[in-house]
Amino acid sequence: MLKVRDPDAFQREILGSKEPTVVMFSATWCPFCRRFQADFERLASSRPWRFAAVYLDDEDNPLWDDYAVEVVPTLALFRDGTIAARQDGVLGYGLDKKMIAEFVRGVEPVLA
Repeated sequence: MLKVRDPDAFQREILGSKEPTVVMFSATWCPFCRRFQADFERLASSRPWRFAAVYLDDEDNPLWDDYAVEVVPTLALFRDGTIAARQDGVLGYGLDKKMIAEFVRGVEPVLA
């Protein structure tokens, strides 16, 4: 699983990739992200696709605005440099195992 911490790495590793990538927008200060990250990493290790955790710790990080991320964690599938699917986190809750499983089931045809 990739770990991306700045916009330049995001450009190179996610937008510049020929492979579709399941991205978790996250922040280390977010308790919901910390809880969710273990489920995300377990799923990433059990699938042959590309997964990346993109950390938006800096409030000035342009990725917040570029992708209209209002709640972390948020999931997105990037394909050919654009978002092909998205699951926004729920304010005050984040995401859970069921939500990530549904998201991945929905995007499997694109990843396969």
